Amino acid sequence: MLWVGIVLAVQGFGSFLTERLWDTKFGVTALLSDDTPSWVSLAIGAVGLVVLAFVASSRSRKSAHN
Repeated sequence: MLWVGIVLAVQGFGSFLTERLWDTKFGVTALLSDDTPSWVSLAIGAVGLVVLAFVASSRSRKSAHN
């Protein structure tokens, strides 16, 4: 699950930055289509951050119980 969060965050925010800086798509959003709005990249990155937060909270709950 940790790797899924990392990949989604890097792909989402990385695509958003490359689209803004170099006017090209990167990763997952490059595979979607040319008319995909830039907020989709941010949404993918945000989902990655949510997954990372979930993993971190579940790991902290596990260590509190041990």
